Amino acid sequence: MLKKFIHYYKPHKKIFILDMLASFFVSLIGIVYPIITRNMLNDWIPNRRYQLLIFFGITLLLLYVLRMLLRFFIQYQGHMMGVKMQAQMRSDMFNHLETLPYSFYDDHETGKIMSRMTNDLMDISELAHHGPENIIISTISILTSFVYLSMINVWLTLIIFACIPLLGIVSFFMKNKMRDAFLRSRQSVAQINAALESSISGIRVTKAFTNAKKEEEKFEKGNRRFVKARKDAYKAMGQFQSSTAFITDIFNVIVLMAGGIFLYHGYINFADYSAFIVSVNLFLTPVTTLINFMEQYQNGVTGFERRTRKRCDRCDRY
Repeated sequence: MLKKFIHYYKPHKKIFILDMLASFFVSLIGIVYPIITRNMLNDWIPNRRYQLLIFFGITLLLLYVLRMLLRFFIQYQGHMMGVKMQAQMRSDMFNHLETLPYSFYDDHETGKIMSRMTNDLMDISELAHHGPENIIISTISILTSFVYLSMINVWLTLIIFACIPLLGIVSFFMKNKMRDAFLRSRQSVAQINAALESSISGIRVTKAFTNAKKEEEKFEKGNRRFVKARKDAYKAMGQFQSSTAFITDIFNVIVLMAGGIFLYHGYINFADYSAFIVSVNLFLTPVTTLINFMEQYQNGVTGFERRTRKRCDRCDRY
């Protein structure tokens, strides 16, 4: 499945590389603020070096202007890359549909097919854009934050990073549950679309035979199935996000308590401790991004699995 997905990046290699480079520089610019903060607290303010304070303040402002432009490029060109990939997938899917036998259309409602060509591909294109971007920015941010925080106090940094396995454990146990729930949700949406398409296309027959009540019951049955599927999906998502958010809250408690103990015993000075508290967001922000990315990942993956899934039954490959 991954090989098929990567295949759609090939026509857009130039934009993809530029998008990743822009993401790389966005993550690097993020570390400038805490570096300036630490130097300001440790050196420039105590030694009254106001010229350096003004110089680096202006430099930081210019870097933020650059980051604004880079973010615009990422949002605009990155999303356009995803849209073009979505269009190519839709074309491939349509061309494949034209080669399928009549028996396939006897067994599959038009609404379900349309759902795969619209809703599923929309989430796939979002994953195509945000997936590599989030992974690169978050990975670089985590690595640079580790190096920088270690420069402030290596032992306090190791204590914080030791909590990362907790996130891995939670993600491992919650990931499959989320995937299955979102897959059932997609299937229920396809069933609703199929029932709606069937009812609307056959409205004349329904009116002629006064069969509206039966059609309403059939639609409401699918509607209830959709509500149940979305309930399970949101429950799994809620369990995942609340659990991982609790772990990120633990990081703040650890920084507060361990940093306070280090400060009390003289292992870290007040300026470095203040800079550490400011800089710890360098680590927490990308971790939170990766956590939130799991929802988008499950949406995209389940959509791509539904699109590429093959069925050997009566040659109706899909």
